[in-house]
Amino acid sequence: MGNINAKEPMRVETSSVCTTEAATGAHNFVVMNYSLLDGMGVGEFITSSTFSVGGHDWCIRFYPDGDGRNPGYVGAFLCLHGDVAEKGVRVKYRLSLREKDGRVRRGSTTQTATQTFKSGKHMGWGNGKVIHKSYLRRDCFIIRCELTVVQIPVVQMMLPN
Repeated sequence: MGNINAKEPMRVETSSVCTTEAATGAHNFVVMNYSLLDGMGVGEFITSSTFSVGGHDWCIRFYPDGDGRNPGYVGAFLCLHGDVAEKGVRVKYRLSLREKDGRVRRGSTTQTATQTFKSGKHMGWGNGKVIHKSYLRRDCFIIRCELTVVQIPVVQMMLPN
C-alpha cells in the first residue's frame, strides 16, 4: 500500500512570447531617357534619391551598363546609407523593373531576397541581371523596390491569468 501522507509534486507552467515587428515601404526610381545613359561605362551607376524605411536610409543604385559581373545586362541594387549595429539590419526586399503603368517589364528578372545589411563593404544587395540591354528599347522605365525592415525580436514572460 502507498503512503497516504505523500503529496503530489507541485506542477508549474510558464509561458513566454516572442514579438517581431517590421516596417514596410516602397520606392519607385523612374529612369527617363535611358538611351542617354547607355554607354556611360561598366561599373558606373546612377543613385536614386534617399528614402527612409524602418529607421534607416536607403537608395537604389542603377548600373546602365552593368556592374561588371554580367556583361550585356543592367543591374539594380538596394543600398543602405549610414552605420548600423554590428548585427546589421535584416531586410526582405523585392527589386523589379516596371513599365510606366506599373506592370512588370517583360523579359526582366524580379529578385526577391532576405539579406542582412551591414555597415562598410557589403552595404548593398541586388540583381546584376535585371534585364538584358537589348530588351530596353523604350526610354522610360521604373525600378521598384519594396522592402520590409525586420526589427530585433523581443521576448517577454507572459503573466499568468
